[in-house]
Amino acid sequence: MSTISNLEGTKAETLLYLRSKGFPVPDLYFFDVQRWQEENKVVLKEVSQKFRQYAKVAVRSSTKAEDTAETSMAGAFHSILNVNTRSEEELSRAIREVIDSFDETPENQVLIQQMVVDVSMSGVVMTRVLSDGSPYYVVNYDDVTGKTDSVTSGNSINKTVYIYNGVKNSDFDSSGLLAVLNLVQSLERVYPDTPLDIEFAVDQKSIVSLLQVRRITTIEKWDAHINDLVSYRIEFLRSYVNMLMESRIHLFGNKTLLGIMPDWNPAEMIGVVPHPLSMSLYRELITKKVWSHAREKMGYRKLPNVELMVSLFGRAYIDVRNSLNSFLPAGLSESISKKLVDAYIKRLESDPHLHDKIEFEVAFTCYDFEFDTAFEKRYPNLLSKVEFLELRGLMRDITRKALLNDGSSSLDEALDNIEGLKVLQRDFSTSLLDNPFSISDRINTLIGECKEYGTLPFAIIARHAFIAEAILRSAVKRGALSEDRLLKLRRSIRTIAGEMSEKFYKVCVGDLNKSVFLKEYGHLRPSSYDVLSPRYIDRKNLFDGIPQKPSRLEEFQLTAIERENLNILLAEHGFDGLKAEDIIIYSKRAVAGREYAKFIFTKHLSEIIELIAKWGELQGFSREDMSMLSVQDIIDFVFSPLTKDREAYFARKIEKAQESYNVASSFKLNYLIRSSRDVNIVPMQRNQPNFIGNDIIEGEVVFLNPYTSSVPNLRDKIVCIEGADPGYDWIFAKNIAGLVTKYGGANSHMAIRCAELNIPAAIGCGEQPFERVVQSGYCFLDCQRMKLEPKSISIK
Repeated sequence: MSTISNLEGTKAETLLYLRSKGFPVPDLYFFDVQRWQEENKVVLKEVSQKFRQYAKVAVRSSTKAEDTAETSMAGAFHSILNVNTRSEEELSRAIREVIDSFDETPENQVLIQQMVVDVSMSGVVMTRVLSDGSPYYVVNYDDVTGKTDSVTSGNSINKTVYIYNGVKNSDFDSSGLLAVLNLVQSLERVYPDTPLDIEFAVDQKSIVSLLQVRRITTIEKWDAHINDLVSYRIEFLRSYVNMLMESRIHLFGNKTLLGIMPDWNPAEMIGVVPHPLSMSLYRELITKKVWSHAREKMGYRKLPNVELMVSLFGRAYIDVRNSLNSFLPAGLSESISKKLVDAYIKRLESDPHLHDKIEFEVAFTCYDFEFDTAFEKRYPNLLSKVEFLELRGLMRDITRKALLNDGSSSLDEALDNIEGLKVLQRDFSTSLLDNPFSISDRINTLIGECKEYGTLPFAIIARHAFIAEAILRSAVKRGALSEDRLLKLRRSIRTIAGEMSEKFYKVCVGDLNKSVFLKEYGHLRPSSYDVLSPRYIDRKNLFDGIPQKPSRLEEFQLTAIERENLNILLAEHGFDGLKAEDIIIYSKRAVAGREYAKFIFTKHLSEIIELIAKWGELQGFSREDMSMLSVQDIIDFVFSPLTKDREAYFARKIEKAQESYNVASSFKLNYLIRSSRDVNIVPMQRNQPNFIGNDIIEGEVVFLNPYTSSVPNLRDKIVCIEGADPGYDWIFAKNIAGLVTKYGGANSHMAIRCAELNIPAAIGCGEQPFERVVQSGYCFLDCQRMKLEPKSISIK
C-alpha cells in the first residue's frame, strides 16, 4: 500500500501517510475493487488477521472521484459502521454494499478501519468558512449520540462553533474543542497553503482520532482579501468590546453584555447584519434617545445620554447594561441599583439562553402577583428586607399608575399622540418635491414628527403591553385565570392586524376595492426599515389565491369566580381602588394600542424611506445604492456644500459602505457577547423556540424574505421568516398551516398574532434549527411537546 503526502491520493492513501507521520489515525487497511473481484477470499482473510484484536471496524469508500481538487463528493458513497470482523458474511456484505455505491472504475478503493469506541464527540472541521473563505475554523459536531458519522450523515441536530484562526488557548472553556483544534493546527503545518475539511472523533478519555482529511473545493469562489479584511477588524473589535465592558460613569453594573435580541431586539426588527440605512433609521427613531425617554416618562430611572444599540462593524447589538439600567424605578437607591444590575448581568451571563426573555426571566420591570416569590427564587439573599421593600414599593407605584384607567396615565397620553400623528399623515404628498434640498428638508421634518408623535408613544405603549402580559401571566400562576381563559382573552382583543385581515378577505372575494385597501395598508412592508423591501402596494399578486376567512373575535367576560380571585389578588398586593375589570381593560387597550401605534408610525417611516429612494433617484442612485448610506448622509446634504462632484462623493461613500457590509456578513459573532473571548469563539445560536398553541402539524415549508415582490402560494404551508413585524401580516389571510421564525420572543408581534388566530408556531427557534427546516423543505411541528424537526418528503 503506497503513501501519498500532498492530498493528491485517495482518502485511504492520505490517511496512511498521516498515520506514518504520527497522526492519530485509527488502524487501517485498503484494497481496490479489481483485487476484490479477483481474490475476495484472500482479502477477507487479510482483513480478519489485520483487525483480529478489534471487535468492530468501519467499511468506507475511498474512490478516485472523492476528495479531488475540483470536488469532494462528500456523502456520495456508502460507509458501513460497526461491522463484525469475526463474521466473514457480515464483512463481505458490507464490502459489497460499499462497492455497489461506486462507479465502475476498478481502481476505486475500499477502506477498512478500526472503529473508534466510547465516542463523546465527533464531527467535521473546516479550516475556512465554506461559503466565503473567511478566517474561521468551523467545527460542526455532535456530543450526544456517540456516533462517528452523525454530522456527516445529517441525521442529528448537531452544534456548530466558529473559531477565529487567531484564537488563544486561554479563550477555550472546552478541553475537547481545544484538543480538536490542536490536531487541526498540526495538519495545517503539514498542508500550509490548503484549506482543509477534517473529520474527527473524541473518546471519553479526550483522545482525538483523525478520520479523514481533504481539501475544501469552494476556494475559487472566495474573495482573495477576505482573510485580511476580517482579521484586521477583529483586533480592533476585541479592544472595543473590552472598553465597553469597563465601568461607566452614571451607569450601574461592573460590566455589560451585548446581545442581538434583548430589549428592542434588532435581530428581529432590522436583521443581524442590517443595511446601513436600516440601522441608521432604527437608531435615529428609537435606540439613540427615544427608548430611554419613553421609560423615563413612565417612572423609570432617568439615564445619562447613552444609546441602546451599538454597531460591531455593521452588526447590531444591544448594550444590555444600558437596557437594565433603564428598568430601574426612579428614586431607587444607588446601592440597591448596583446590586440589581450586577445580579441581572450575572444571571444572563450564566444562562445565555435567556437573552430573548430578559424582561420575563432576568430583570424585574414591573410589579405583578408573583413578584415576591419570583425575586426570592431568582436572587435569594441579594437584598435585605428593607432594600427589598424599597424596590417592591417603587415597582408597585409604576405598575399602579399604569393600571389606572382614568385618562391620566402615560398610556392615555401616548394613544392621544398616535392619533395626532395620524392627522399629520393626511397631508402626505411627494409630488411637489422635485429637488434634493426639498426632499432632505421633508425627511428631516418627518423624522422629527415620527419620533415625537410616533416611536416615543409607541415605545410607551409597548412597555404597557409588557406590563399587562406580566400581570396576566402571574394571575395564571396564582390560579386566578386558567391558560385557556388567558388565550381566550387574547383572542378577544380587536387589533389593527385583525381588521386588516378582514378587509384583505373582502378584497379577495370582491367586496372591497383594492385601491381602498392599499390606500390604508399599502405602506406596510415585511422589513419596515429597509428601502429594499417592497411595500404592499408594490407587491405583485398580493391578492391571488383562495383567502382564509378571518376568524371571529372571541367573546370574553370575566366569570364571577375569576372576578373574585383577581379582586382578592389586587387587594392582597396593595392595589387599592383597582378592580378586576381594570386589568382586562388595561390589557386590551395596551395590546391593541401597541399594534395600532406600530401601524401608524410605520406609515411615517415608509414615507421617509420612499423619499430617500426618490432623493437617490435624483442623484442617479438606485435603491441598492441608497441602502448603503445613512439617513444622516441625506439630512446633512443641506448643511454644507460639497466641494467636488456630489455624485462621485456619494458613489465613494456607497462603495466603501458596500465593502464594509460584505465584511460584516463574513464576521461570525456570538448572539450574546460576554467578553472579548466571545469574539474569537462563536457558538451558533440554538434557541428553545417559543411554541404557540397545542397543535401538531407537518407540511411543506415556504421561506419568505422581505425582498421578494411576488407572493407564492402559501395555502396549507408552514411559512418560515427570519424576523417579523406587521409587514408580514398578509400571510395570515393565505390559509397557512403554521409559522416558524428565526428570531422573536414570547411577546413578539407574530407570537401574539398566532395566538389570536390559533396558528401553530415556533417563534425564535434560532439559527441552526431554522436553517435546517428551510433547507429540508418539509417539517414537523408539535407545539404540545415543543418539538420542531426537519423532515424528508416521502416520494411514493
